[in-house]
Formats: sequence, structure tokens, C-alpha cells
Amino acid sequence: MAKVSIIIPAYNKAALTVETINSVLAQTYNDIEIIVVDDGSSDDTRYRLELFGDKIKCIYKENGGACSARNVGIKAASGEYIGLLDCDDIYHPQKVALAVEYLNSNLDCGFIYTQIYFIDQDSRVILNHKTASVGKQGWIRKALFFDNFVRNSTVMVRKKCFDEVGLFDESIFMPADWDMWLRLADKFKAGFIDEALTSYRVTDSYIMAHLFESEEQEYYVLNKTLDNGGGLWEIFFRRKVFANLYMRFAKMLAVKANMQSAKLRFRWAFLKYPFDLKIVAFFIWSLIFPGLLQSWLEKKVPFKA
Repeated sequence: MAKVSIIIPAYNKAALTVETINSVLAQTYNDIEIIVVDDGSSDDTRYRLELFGDKIKCIYKENGGACSARNVGIKAASGEYIGLLDCDDIYHPQKVALAVEYLNSNLDCGFIYTQIYFIDQDSRVILNHKTASVGKQGWIRKALFFDNFVRNSTVMVRKKCFDEVGLFDESIFMPADWDMWLRLADKFKAGFIDEALTSYRVTDSYIMAHLFESEEQEYYVLNKTLDNGGGLWEIFFRRKVFANLYMRFAKMLAVKANMQSAKLRFRWAFLKYPFDLKIVAFFIWSLIFPGLLQSWLEKKVPFKA
């Protein structure tokens, strides 16, 4: 059996962290190392972790952010496979077993992801989440530029992959997982299990509360990741990717009733890639009927960006 290390960065969510750890302890797969990195919590997280005794490995550090905690955990891991699990999400009992089975049977895949459930603060299922992009496998990097459809807590990675692509970028927060998937997908094929094996907790969207910071960080990820080749295809692809970025944030800004900033980004998207009829339509709509556009988008933008 391949040893699996589950990395759980924890910060000020003591009760939920306990629930998360218990979901890993309840796995049908046996050879699991649970590494919880307490990222300087100020609540009773440390006390609750100590109650698990030697069932888990605890690492305590000063607060440095989720990426810093994940990186500390990855460096300390002894497993062949690495599972990345946020401290408020939950593994279903067969999550690890099925992920290991997939990776053992598909040696050309560097990492896998799965379907998820969205759950609320009380762990009640809101919906079985599926997007148009979910289900893509193999070389998924091109699709990832337009939609981060790989949810963090569903992923399992061969540890040796981190030797090639590096660890999480600690200079960013919101799109750090997206940045990692793009780097992994550049070097390795992705596998996909079409079953909800993780529950992903929905709370207030950090992105929606920090739109301009999120946009800046996503722009940074695209700039450092996209091929800067001078070929015509590369130029058009870059323009289309950045137009997609502007469109996403324009829609969220419209929902936040910041139509001035939304209009500007609809315009940027149009100037970047005027060959897409949807982009053209949104640009014109934002100029002529901004109020109607805002009302319509309020019903369409997902509750957790």
C-alpha cells in the first residue's frame, strides 16, 4: 500500500478542524499520515489537536498564511501521495482509497481531483457541485486558464511532482491553488473521479469581499504562467484569457453594485478580445442597460466565487 500524507493547514477554526480530522481518521484506507499545521491560531485549536495524541502529527508555527502552512506540511510529509485538505472541509470515507486506486492504476497521471458537495456551516449539503469544465482529465492546463474547476480539498498529488513544479507561492492567497494546478498541469496529466468524495464548506466568499486584491493576484498568476511566445496563436490565446479574467471580475463588481468599475472591465475585455459575441454583448449591455445587467447578474453569479 502506498503511504498517503494528508496536509491540513489550521487557523482559528478549532471545532471545524476537529470535524475535518475525524473525517480522515474514518477513512477506509489504512496507511495515512495526518499532518496538521497550526498556523498561529489564537483560539483553542492547539488544545483540541493535543487531544488526538499520536493519531496525528502536529506542527505549530507563527501565522504566515495557508500557503506557508501547506508548504511546511508538504516538506514534513513522508507519504508517496499528498492529499491537500482545508481545515473546514470533509473527506468522505472512501476518498483516500479511491484516489490511491486511481493513481496506482494510472501511472501517467501526476494528480487527481474529484467531484464535491457544497455544505453549509452546519455540514448540511447545499448541492452536488458540477461545472461545465469538471470532468476534464489528461492535459487540462488550457481549460484551467479559463476556469479554476479543480477544488483544493479534492486533490491528491504524487509527492515527487512538487520536486518539479515547486511548492505553493506564498506571495499570494486567493488564487494560490489555481497557480499550483496550472504549474502541475503544465508537467503532468490530471485524473478525475466523477464522484463527490469531499464536502466543501461554503462560507462568505473572501473573493467577493476583496475583489480588487483578488483581481490583482489573478493577473499576477496569469502573467507569470502564460506562454510569452510571439506566435499568433499564443498572442490570441493570451488576449482571450485576460479578456475572460476581466469579464469574471466585471460581473462580480456589477453584483457588488460597483457599476463604474464593472463597465471599465467590460470595456477592457472587449478591447482585449472583440471576437467573442458574448463579450461584445456584455460590453454593449453595460453601456445601455447597466441596471438591468446588474439585476440579471445577481441571479447568475455563484454564491462562492
